[in-house]
Amino acid sequence: MRMDDLARQAWRPLWTYKLRSGLSLLGIFIGVAAVIALMTLMKSASSGVSARIENLGSNLVVVTMNPLVSATNSHRDLTLAEANRLTTVKGVAVGAPVDYETSAVTARGKKAVATIYASTPPLTSSVLQYHLAYGRYLTRVDEARHLDVAVLGAETSRTLFGPVNPVGRTVMIDGEPDTVVGVLAAKGAFFDVNQDAVAMVPLTAFRDQHGSQAVDSVYLRTRSSSVTKVVNRLGRHLNHWVGGSARYTILTQSQILNLTQEISHLLTQVLVGVAAISIVVGGIGMLNVLLISVSERVREIGVRKSLGARGMDILLQFLLEAVLISGTGGILGVGAGVGISWEITRQLHLSMHLSPIVPLVALAFSVGLGMLFGIYPAARAARLAPAVALRCE
Repeated sequence: MRMDDLARQAWRPLWTYKLRSGLSLLGIFIGVAAVIALMTLMKSASSGVSARIENLGSNLVVVTMNPLVSATNSHRDLTLAEANRLTTVKGVAVGAPVDYETSAVTARGKKAVATIYASTPPLTSSVLQYHLAYGRYLTRVDEARHLDVAVLGAETSRTLFGPVNPVGRTVMIDGEPDTVVGVLAAKGAFFDVNQDAVAMVPLTAFRDQHGSQAVDSVYLRTRSSSVTKVVNRLGRHLNHWVGGSARYTILTQSQILNLTQEISHLLTQVLVGVAAISIVVGGIGMLNVLLISVSERVREIGVRKSLGARGMDILLQFLLEAVLISGTGGILGVGAGVGISWEITRQLHLSMHLSPIVPLVALAFSVGLGMLFGIYPAARAARLAPAVALRCE
């Protein structure tokens, strides 16, 4: 029998029993769409994270005190004087001690939830490299006089004051009034984390209000892209002051980038593995439907064989039915997966990264699975004897 005749014979029952065919390809469709969407989203997120981290510069070093290791006789907190000494370690270009919290910032009856960075003047412009939209950065005078002033992030300012310049206005942070002296230029949202939902305040004024003595973190910029020697020097100082490496963590830009990529790779493997299982489950569902189809069409098979159809013709027909079901499910799944990926990356403000090989592999896998699970029903149909088949009602 010619291939075009086989194709027509295979397509006719699929078109006749639309609901059954649709249910058969549903599992394949969901599995392929999930695989493509998850792989694309993880790749897009990983690329976005990597780009953001690289934009921070290769010479960024962050010292963070470990909150899970409390101060004891052998471990103590990092003091402000020690944090300031870290900024003068050989090889460090600029640095700033940082305390931070998430708090509500209010003004004119409106509220914005922001990350409050309490630090010294170099943090905003030199370390984190924010640019100004209005006003000025925090200054040494603000710090020395313990002034209650604040520089707002773009989103914080927009939420509280709309599009107008809020410099000179008053906001309430932790129930204390602060005068707005500047607004930072927008950096944009990333992975649903808004880098503009911030407020910068002088560390001295923040400590006056909270009575804190320990330093949470120290942000540093080294003089060159090679930070290994600087990290070693920082570690020696910290070991001497706070009593061991369990009390602190030193992260460099490359370490953050590598850790992010490792986590992304692991998550991709796990999520794609789970999604692939759904394709296999869809293949099993298709196997059951094809077996039912064979049992319902025994007489049809007997008539075709009595009219001269060979066992190979019957085998190819049912195998082609399986391939058509899985292939259609795969094609629809590819389209859905790409569409879902595009919409989610758009909502998360990510650049979509879709490798052309991913849809091709997913489609080939679905077709191969259709052939695998279609072999047994097709072989069962091909082995039916004409006389036995014709006696079935």
